[in-house]
Amino acid sequence: MSQAVYQHEPSPAKKRQLKELIELLQEYESIGITGIENIAAKTIQRIRHSLRGEAKLKVAKNTLMRLALEKVAKERTEELQELESYIHGSCAFVLTDSNPFKIANFLEKNKIPTPAKEGQIAPNDVIVTARDTGFAPGPVIGELQSVGLTTQIEGGTIKITENAVVCKKGEKVSRTLANVLNRLGVEPFTAGLSIEAIFSEGEILTHEVLIVDFDEQRESLIEAYQQAFGLSLELYYPTKQNIQQLLGKTRREALSLALETEFITPETASNILAKTQLEAIALAQKIMAKDPEVLPPELLSLAQETQASSPSAKSETTTEDEDSKEEEPEEEEEEDTGMGSLFG
Repeated sequence: MSQAVYQHEPSPAKKRQLKELIELLQEYESIGITGIENIAAKTIQRIRHSLRGEAKLKVAKNTLMRLALEKVAKERTEELQELESYIHGSCAFVLTDSNPFKIANFLEKNKIPTPAKEGQIAPNDVIVTARDTGFAPGPVIGELQSVGLTTQIEGGTIKITENAVVCKKGEKVSRTLANVLNRLGVEPFTAGLSIEAIFSEGEILTHEVLIVDFDEQRESLIEAYQQAFGLSLELYYPTKQNIQQLLGKTRREALSLALETEFITPETASNILAKTQLEAIALAQKIMAKDPEVLPPELLSLAQETQASSPSAKSETTTEDEDSKEEEPEEEEEEDTGMGSLFG
């Protein structure tokens, strides 16, 4: 019986690994799962280096990852154990105290092109574009055509004449296709990490939720801010952001209302007095036209000066001058007619 127990007892190395995993899961606020299938050790090392100070990448066996989640979920929250459903294939923990959206989008954007390998399942369609291969005519033309490429010989080299999908997403890459792509220098796939799901602040965030177009979100936020700012001004709702504009708008409207109602304040006095003076002069001009003697001398003089300098007065003077000039030739014509009659 003791032998059976011993057979199922984890090795000291695995115990140490499990203990380390548990401690890491307890230490970090956010815990994510990422696949590392078909990712070279050199690429993983580069990603570790790029995440330094922001997140920790911990590779472990799936069994140990599940055991660690089960033990920590009992202490923290049962929702943490839901991450187990994302553990399949070769996986790793992504552990961080930073914003999980920031980490997920950083990993998504920092991937490198990789060549296709024989037997690999294509994660996306593989497209070969039309090009001059630079290959001399020979057996290679048969290889190109065997993977679905349309070719022709031109100028002593083989040219691919049309774009073609040579492998669809989910299909296995054949040996011939892998060789052709490598000879053409086509690296159709990318290597890097994508967080499948992450536990943060009591909930599971999936890959679809984590990946955000920050430029689009920034534009949406700017547009929303501008609309909210305009609405707050219309509603006269004061905030720290609009208080200066709101005070300026209110002051302009108050001045306009004061001028309209002739309410005298230090700001409106000069405009109201100027308006009143113009109205008084206009009234004096009307009285002057009927009986100028009833007006005080100062007001009469001001009315006369204003009337003389007005455009209508100048227009009348100009018209009178033109009329007098037109009348002079008529007098000469009459005189000429009279003189002509003397000699008639």
